[in-house]
Amino acid sequence: MGAKMAESPRRPAIIVAASEIMLKGGNRPRYERLLARNIADAVSGRGAKVYRRQARIIVEPGGSEDAEELALRISRIPGVRWVRIGYLIPRDYDLLMQIAVEKAREIGPSRVAVEVSRADKSYPKTSLEIARELGERILSTSGAVIDLKSPETIFWVSVLDDAFLFGWRRIEGVGGLPVGASGRVLALLSGGLDSPVAAWLMMKRGCIVDMLHIYAPPTPQEALSEKIGELFLKLKETSPSSRLFLAPYHHFLSNTLSSKARLELALFRRFMLRLAEALSLEIGAKAIVTGDSVGQVASQTLESLHAASYGLRLVVLRPLAGYDKEEIIRLSKTLGFYELSIKSYKDCCSIVSRHPVPRPRLEDVEEEWRRLGLDDSVAKTLGEVYVFDGARLEAWKTISTGRQEISQE
Repeated sequence: MGAKMAESPRRPAIIVAASEIMLKGGNRPRYERLLARNIADAVSGRGAKVYRRQARIIVEPGGSEDAEELALRISRIPGVRWVRIGYLIPRDYDLLMQIAVEKAREIGPSRVAVEVSRADKSYPKTSLEIARELGERILSTSGAVIDLKSPETIFWVSVLDDAFLFGWRRIEGVGGLPVGASGRVLALLSGGLDSPVAAWLMMKRGCIVDMLHIYAPPTPQEALSEKIGELFLKLKETSPSSRLFLAPYHHFLSNTLSSKARLELALFRRFMLRLAEALSLEIGAKAIVTGDSVGQVASQTLESLHAASYGLRLVVLRPLAGYDKEEIIRLSKTLGFYELSIKSYKDCCSIVSRHPVPRPRLEDVEEEWRRLGLDDSVAKTLGEVYVFDGARLEAWKTISTGRQEISQE
C-alpha cells in the first residue's frame, strides 16, 4: 500500500501510529493491514486516501474534509495509539525547515518542543541534529520558546525513505487491537447502560462483536425502531461487520408463568446465556459477552452469576466485572452511548420479578429449570431469531433461502 510523492510541496495528512500491534511480532503485517482497512471503512465516502507507509498509516483528507474532525474520528478506532495532524513533505530539508517555521508563526508565541525519529537510518543527519537545528530555526524566527518539559506544542518529524512526515497536533487514540484481530464473539445487548460499553470494550480487544437482544415488543421491527436499533448502529460504527440478532421473549414468558417468582430473574439470566450459547455455536462466535459488574445488583452477585453460567461450554467474558456504576457511566458518556442508553424502553429485565433472590442456590435454579422445561423454550426461541445487518432485517433460519426479508428505511 505505497504512494509516491506528487508535485505539491506538501500534502495535508493524518498520521496514525498503531497501538499494541507493534508488540505482536509475526502478526504485525496482518494487524497493520486490519487497522488500515478499518480506518478506510471509517472514512469511506469522504474522498480520503488511506495507505500504509513504513510502520505508519497515512490518511490524506479528501476535498474540504476538516482535518481535526477526521483525526478525532480516527482516534476512536480500536488499535490506534495516536493520531497527528500534519503534512507529508518531499525529503527536502530546507522545505521542512520552511514549513516548520510557517507553522510556528501561525501558532504564535508558545512553548514548543521538537521530536524526531528516523525510519530511514541512512539519512545523513541524526535525529538529535535535526531536532536541534529545527528548534534553533523556530526559536530565532517565530518568537516561540523551547520548553522540553512542558511544551504547549510539539513539532514532530519522521524521516522516511523518500519523504518527511511533519506534525504539530497529537490526539491520543483508544489503543487496543484492531477489530478483527481476535475473532468473533456474541454480546448480550439490553436497553441499559452496561451492555453497550461491554460490547465496545471487546471491540477494543480486537473482537468482531455480534449482538443478541431479547425483545419484549410484539415484533422485531418494533424493537429496532426504538433505542436498540440506535445503540446497535452506534456500535456498528466501530465494528462495521457486526450484526444484531433479535429473539422473542414470549417462549420464556409462557413457560415460566408457574415459576417461583423469586427465582424468575435467575432463570431468565440462565435462559439468555443458554440462548446466546446456542446461537454462538451456529454463527462461529468463540465467547459470550455480558455487561455484568460484580455485586452491582441482585442478578450480579457471584451466586447469581454462577447459577446463570454453570454448565456452559463457551466462556463468558465480563469486561465490566471490576467497574463501578460511576465508572461505567463516565465511559458510556465518553463513547457516546449514554444519551441513547437512558431513553425509555421496556426491556425484558423490567418485566420479570422485582424481588429476586440475591444469592440463588444453583440446585434450586437447576431444579426449577428442569421442572419448567426451559431447554424447550431455548430451542423454540432460537427458531424465531431475526438478524439485522444495519440495512436489512430477516429471519435467521431462512437467510440461506432468501425468504422473509424486510428492508429498514
